[in-house]
Amino acid sequence: MIGKLQEDKTINASDIQNFELENQYPSGVYNVILSQEANTKTLRVIKR
Repeated sequence: MIGKLQEDKTINASDIQNFELENQYPSGVYNVILSQEANTKTLRVIKR
């Protein structure tokens, strides 16, 4: 993992049900950090 920020995006929870990584990202392992008010969750995503 290089540790580079690839994208910073703000999305309202009421506006989205699914979010897909775009084709511009190569295969690899990504950390997705989700924040809502005081809650933060980090997910490790593998793109094939």
